[in-house]
Amino acid sequence: MQSRNSNNLKGIDVSHWDGDIDFHEVKSNDIKVVYIKATQGESYIDPYFKSNAIKAKEAGLYVGFYHFFDPQSEDSAKRQAAYFVDTTKNYNCNCKMALDIETDRGLSSSTITNLSKIFLDEVKRLSGLDVVIYTYTSFIKEHLQKSLNSYPVWIAQYGVEKPKENGVWDNWVGFQYSEKGYVRGINSDCDLDEFTSEILLSSSVPNKHLNYTVKKGDTLSEIAIKYNTTVSNLVKLNNISNPNLIQIGMVLKIY
Repeated sequence: MQSRNSNNLKGIDVSHWDGDIDFHEVKSNDIKVVYIKATQGESYIDPYFKSNAIKAKEAGLYVGFYHFFDPQSEDSAKRQAAYFVDTTKNYNCNCKMALDIETDRGLSSSTITNLSKIFLDEVKRLSGLDVVIYTYTSFIKEHLQKSLNSYPVWIAQYGVEKPKENGVWDNWVGFQYSEKGYVRGINSDCDLDEFTSEILLSSSVPNKHLNYTVKKGDTLSEIAIKYNTTVSNLVKLNNISNPNLIQIGMVLKIY
């Protein structure tokens, strides 16, 4: 597999274990990409998911979401995929939807491979977004089969300049090279990553404006996330004097 490269996008991945994060400070470290834990299994949502998704987007970072997979059955894999997509659907992301597979539950490699494919295909079908697999070099060798290499991999291995051969993938789109990194804005050790541009979704927001009518319960931050923009852009474009006070029925121009 290829080595790290200074032309890659610097990134991190976070969950509730990282606590309250100042994403503007994170960005000042030249971090470009942040992957955020969204869900696990069939019913767990990371308690920091919503705030992390909103704040990371506000800071102008490329945002991706990941699901911690609990391999059980084909029906469960589909339910987990639906849960992941439903949880993240209102939070615009820039990066491929990620399956985090690192537990085997005593299942065979062929079964884990099959369940992973079912999950990934279902996420892509339901969301319309491309997908990526996150896992460890050692887990690949023991539990995954070569039929998964049609999906890109975001691979974890620490203390090396490049991941070792794993028997399934020859190249990575993401490389988690440390779990004990220091990044300003995070008050704990955090995971450090490098990503190639292939981690980004190919779709982009058209360069034209649309009109959005504010509904009950809307906030500028949630509207900005949904349409892949920022609160500051909305405020400037619509001459909003108080970003914390928007009225139901107000028509916002959004690029």
